[in-house]
Amino acid sequence: MNKVGKLIDQRLVAKVIKQKNIDPSKLPTVEELNKRTVDMAQRSVESNRQRYYYRMSVWSGNVPLRFKFSDWQVDAQRNQVKAKQLGNQAFVLAKEMITKPFNVAMVGDRGVGKTALALAMMSQLMQCGKTAMFVSTAELLRLVNDRYSANDVQERLMYIAKDMKSVDVLVLDDFGTEGGKPTESGYYKPVHKDLQTLMYQVANARVDFEHNRARYSTIITTNNSRDQLRDMYDKKTIDRLFTKNSEHRLVFDGMKGVRNV
Repeated sequence: MNKVGKLIDQRLVAKVIKQKNIDPSKLPTVEELNKRTVDMAQRSVESNRQRYYYRMSVWSGNVPLRFKFSDWQVDAQRNQVKAKQLGNQAFVLAKEMITKPFNVAMVGDRGVGKTALALAMMSQLMQCGKTAMFVSTAELLRLVNDRYSANDVQERLMYIAKDMKSVDVLVLDDFGTEGGKPTESGYYKPVHKDLQTLMYQVANARVDFEHNRARYSTIITTNNSRDQLRDMYDKKTIDRLFTKNSEHRLVFDGMKGVRNV
């Protein structure tokens, strides 16, 4: 741009400043404008990552489930004190997960609200910028069984497995239902060999072995005990997914079956 062009631009800027009654001293500097641009780009990248992982979720139905802590109905339970305690515990754990990854186990009968609170934790963490992925293990087993007869399922399963290893927050819903019903003697048969391998690889990838701690957060909801899950999976898989910390376990004993989602 020549000197005449620059002079015209300066006059136009001065005219706009005068018309709009703008205080030039309060205009952002070039450095501030550059920082805003970088921040906006960073937020866009993070938002796209969140959407990507969420879209890779494996739902038990066609419609994604949504639930927030504000949806938790304490008065739907006979034991309202217990229901409130579970809701508060899940909320506190979600806040802690923002800065420190760890595993959470929600254990109890069907329909007592385990999935609801897991979804509430997932929603809360996504609001805080974490990537999150919901995986119904029963539906995951169906994909494993179907992958040999459909090339598109094979490819989808490959990406699902990859993303399960690296997402910030992984929810494994109804973990153990893929093992089927127990035998007459009360033992569970091992799950499908390919699913065993997949879950073992996922469990390993989510552990920081150098520092002996979780690399990412994993939340499981299950109707089964730790020992029952060990019947279905390799012991190492369960040890790396099912938390040993009692403060990170939500036990839904005494809760009646109420579908919250």
